[in-house]
Amino acid sequence: VTATSVHFLISAQTFDRFTGAVEFDHVTFSYDGKRTAIADVSFSVQPGENVALVGSTGSGKSTTLGLLHRAFDPQSGSIRIDGVDIRDVTLASLRRNIGVVFQEPMLFARSIRENLLVGRPEATEAEMREALERAQASEFIQRQVEGLDSIIGERGRSLSGGERQRLSIARALLKNPPILILDEATSALDASTERKLQLALEEVMKGRTTFVIAHRLATIRNADRILVFDSGRVIESGTFDGLVAKGGRFAELARAQFMSGAEAANESSNENLAVAGG
Repeated sequence: VTATSVHFLISAQTFDRFTGAVEFDHVTFSYDGKRTAIADVSFSVQPGENVALVGSTGSGKSTTLGLLHRAFDPQSGSIRIDGVDIRDVTLASLRRNIGVVFQEPMLFARSIRENLLVGRPEATEAEMREALERAQASEFIQRQVEGLDSIIGERGRSLSGGERQRLSIARALLKNPPILILDEATSALDASTERKLQLALEEVMKGRTTFVIAHRLATIRNADRILVFDSGRVIESGTFDGLVAKGGRFAELARAQFMSGAEAANESSNENLAVAGG
């Protein structure tokens, strides 16, 4: 048996369900072969850990998570789940194990029911309704004339931005993957709905590995770990309070966000960044 055929056999591995240990090992990626999008990124995540990625636009956060579900492959380094290089796993089983909720949800010009079943075709109606309830989506579904069988138009244009995001989150919950990626998943929601949904998401994060990208730092206050990206590199790593105390890049981001909020009128509170983040 040649090395090539052995690799082919390995690459055809199918996994029913991962436990969710994720490792980036010196990963570098460029979209155009000229400018590096992420450079020599390394970190390990334990099953069930909740990890937040923060940084300015273009710092490499979304690219890093795009590599995890193989939207593209790195030029160098490797990404492993449960110790297995994701390039040696069938794409279907990899993506079956990863749920992704984007800032702009990927919805189809089909019924709400069909959009929900994309990730898990065998789901029952009771399971669909439970996922909708947990995603704070039941109310607007009930307002639809045909309920779950209502057609939502191309990219879900008949729904508001917040409704599209809640439907996308319900689809991810229905899929029940061991790894969950939330890329600005609550950005289109009003403050009241976001608070409710945050509680639901915290509940569903238990027992699964979760990666969160959020610009509003309050939404990542309880993350187990925060990775701070800058120019495609991880420059800081730690807890919210630990990074604020460190006084580095994350503390700058927290201070800037705090000062731009309503509390900015009280200049003296600027010292208590941990409270501002909560």
